[in-house]
Amino acid sequence: MSKKKRRIDKDRYGRGTNDPLPTPDPESAERIPVPDRPAPKKFNAPLWAGAIVVLLVGGVLAMNIFGSKDQLTVDSLNPPAVGALDGGSSVYPANSKLAFTENVKFGYLPAPTLSALADGTIVAANPETAAKDMGLKKNLDKLDSAEFLDQTIKPARKDTSPGEPMTWDQIVDEFGGDTVFLPAIDSAEVAKPALKSITEAGLEDSTLVRTDDAEVASAAADAGVGAMFTGDVTATGNEELSSDGYTAVAVEAAGAEKGPGSTSTCGPPVSRTRSSSTASPTPESPAH
Repeated sequence: MSKKKRRIDKDRYGRGTNDPLPTPDPESAERIPVPDRPAPKKFNAPLWAGAIVVLLVGGVLAMNIFGSKDQLTVDSLNPPAVGALDGGSSVYPANSKLAFTENVKFGYLPAPTLSALADGTIVAANPETAAKDMGLKKNLDKLDSAEFLDQTIKPARKDTSPGEPMTWDQIVDEFGGDTVFLPAIDSAEVAKPALKSITEAGLEDSTLVRTDDAEVASAAADAGVGAMFTGDVTATGNEELSSDGYTAVAVEAAGAEKGPGSTSTCGPPVSRTRSSSTASPTPESPAH
């Protein structure tokens, strides 16, 4: 007889393949619990519908309040309209956010002087007075926008608040539609980007450029923006001004309303209207 061990096939329970299968005991069989079915969630259709209606009504109200305000335009002004030169630099920090905010609040027209920085940013700053107003150690055309906005504008009077400088784009975004802008522009290099900001904001009818530069007036006319001549009107004829693109002129008038550093009212060259160019505040002028 062979010494090789006889192999017996076994199944996975260790039984021989020829062994009978045991009868399962129903009492000892392991049972796997079945989890309870969660109760179905109720969908409250009227409640959801009500919430949607509330949101829609809220959206309509928001659009009516914030999206449909009347836009003040040059044509809607009642003469004599008074603009605050450099924001009213005899009362407020020159060309500052505080100044322009107060101008709009009390009905004066912001009349900033626009200049270009080294990086091409157009800002509200008078190059003739900015060094003194802001304590600058270098000219505006040597500053970039970050350096400019980091400055502080000195208050116009003792015991009043200093101001923050603003770029032209910030002014347009902040106050566009609530007032009429009377920016002073003295070069085509400043006029092109400044007018672009106005046209992109759709404020052509709410802007009147102050200049004595015919090239600037022509650029304004091409952009659909009015231009007010601020030069010597006695040395220039109405027809010449009209051909250069001017739509209004600045004329001295002692009887015109005066504000916190005001500029002239406006009208077509053929019908000159009253104006004031005084820079002295009046008792009625708001003060800080």
